[in-house]
Amino acid sequence: MRFIVAVVVVVLAAVMVALGFAQRTVFAPPPSVSSQVDTSDSDATVTVVPASALHGHDGRQTVSVSGGDTAFAAYGRTSDVLGWVGDATYNEVGYDQATGGLVSRTVTGDSTDVPDPTDSDLWFDQFSGSDLTFSLDAPDDVSLVVVSDGTQPAPSDIRVTWPLSTATPLAGPLIVGGLVVLLIGIGLYVWAILHHRRTRGPRRRSGDGKRPRLSRRAGRKAVKALDAQGSETIAPVRGRARSIRRLVVVAPIVLVSSLALSACTADYWPQQAPAAGSDSSTPTPTPTSSDGTGSGDQGTALQPPVISVAQAKRIVERISATATEADASLNGDLAATRFTGPALEQRQANYVIRSKDAAAAAPLAIPSGTVTLTLPQQADSWPRSAFVVVQDADASVAPVALTLEQATARDPYKVEYAVSLQTQTPLTVAPASIGAARLSPDVKLLALQPDQLAEAYGDILRNGDESQYAAQFQGDGDTLREKIGKAYKDAKRAALPTTASIDYTSQPDDETPVAFATNDAGAIVSVALNEIETVKPTATGAKVNPEGTVKTLLGLDESSKGIEATYGVELLFSVPPVGSDDPIVLLGFSQALISAKELP
Repeated sequence: MRFIVAVVVVVLAAVMVALGFAQRTVFAPPPSVSSQVDTSDSDATVTVVPASALHGHDGRQTVSVSGGDTAFAAYGRTSDVLGWVGDATYNEVGYDQATGGLVSRTVTGDSTDVPDPTDSDLWFDQFSGSDLTFSLDAPDDVSLVVVSDGTQPAPSDIRVTWPLSTATPLAGPLIVGGLVVLLIGIGLYVWAILHHRRTRGPRRRSGDGKRPRLSRRAGRKAVKALDAQGSETIAPVRGRARSIRRLVVVAPIVLVSSLALSACTADYWPQQAPAAGSDSSTPTPTPTSSDGTGSGDQGTALQPPVISVAQAKRIVERISATATEADASLNGDLAATRFTGPALEQRQANYVIRSKDAAAAAPLAIPSGTVTLTLPQQADSWPRSAFVVVQDADASVAPVALTLEQATARDPYKVEYAVSLQTQTPLTVAPASIGAARLSPDVKLLALQPDQLAEAYGDILRNGDESQYAAQFQGDGDTLREKIGKAYKDAKRAALPTTASIDYTSQPDDETPVAFATNDAGAIVSVALNEIETVKPTATGAKVNPEGTVKTLLGLDESSKGIEATYGVELLFSVPPVGSDDPIVLLGFSQALISAKELP
């Protein structure tokens, strides 16, 4: 009976171990689940897959796009994607919880075609080819856009694959439990053998051929007597004992090895569920203002930053490449694809000058180096802005600050202001992941309104310390005053002959100032100023002779009427809050001739 019990226990152990390994082999769950949607019945040129569809299952998404001659896919913020789609008809993919699959519906718009989406500044990443397969881990506010070429129907087949958990929490307990039961079975078997040996005893035949019957006590005495006379113990018994000892030694080794193998991954074991009411995810911090007040106290939620650091780097690289090509080829139209406002005026005027005089200086170069500061506007509409600082690979070259503007969702970011920084004044601004509010040009919360800065600084350039605004601006370190300030103007006036006069005026550029709030309640403000230099003859028959770049741009050697030259000055200021004792600091500037004409 003891042998039967041992055999049953060993068989039970074998079944448990087999079931445990089956959990990881024949009964193993699939590694992923997929769902495909077909939009071939729609002529829409765009397909949008929002985050709600991408999150049909948990885990990182693998997307496959096919069903067209060409395919383009990109992902970005949902508001940016929908802004780029605009009023075009598009397919919207959703996830049906009832069927557990992707579904599509057509959203009708006022147009059908969309522009080429390649290299849009809105995308976090993009993919192109005939058949696409890529992976992403889309946040809740990200959507995928799929296009062919903008005129043909969007690729019709979109498949999303999600990973599934391959954990088998019963495998480990079954394997280890089976090995434990096996060890118990081996113990029962050894116990059965030992019990069998004790109950048999020595047996000898009598003369009449009948086996004598001995009591258990007599049997033990007989064995002792035989051992005392030097007789050998029956060999089979000793061999069985050695086998038993081997089993006793080998079984723990097998058990320990199996435990080590089965415990190599957590997928073999049950996982402890989080306690009720607890949240295992990392809480999202509430953004705070510079005074520590949470955004919830302000009554409105913060809008998302318009670009990320990675986007800023790509945008700067593209702007730098365009600027380099346009500067080399003197192509004003090409420059206009990445520059606007005062920055474009300076470049296009420079191209005209250099087309006439190859020795003339090139405009301010836009490096493709390290983006050391990214300050995006908090906005989900257009137009929108961002401020970046770029350090050239040559550390001796001053960093360049760019104020960028995107007019519409389908336009690229363009440089509105480009200045060379003259000071290392630290800027207390929010991180790129939060961004900053763009302030109104007539905001009253600053020491001086943004739309008054250009006029005030122009007065300082003409009148120096005698200006009514001089006390509000920091003079130390202001190299632009040394370059084109009152002392420069007085020296140039004194150098003119008595037959000519020179007059200086200034006026703010028509471009709207761009002001970003800083953490200290101040602002970083970009403005433009036009300085106008007018030279006239004062005696009958006298003439004025233009010089340098004015002569080159004007195309005249002399004039009896007079000459008016306009210099564009792009300025970047750090403006403290109202009531602060800190001065307004000129952070950087860019100055160049933008027009010259003969007076009527």
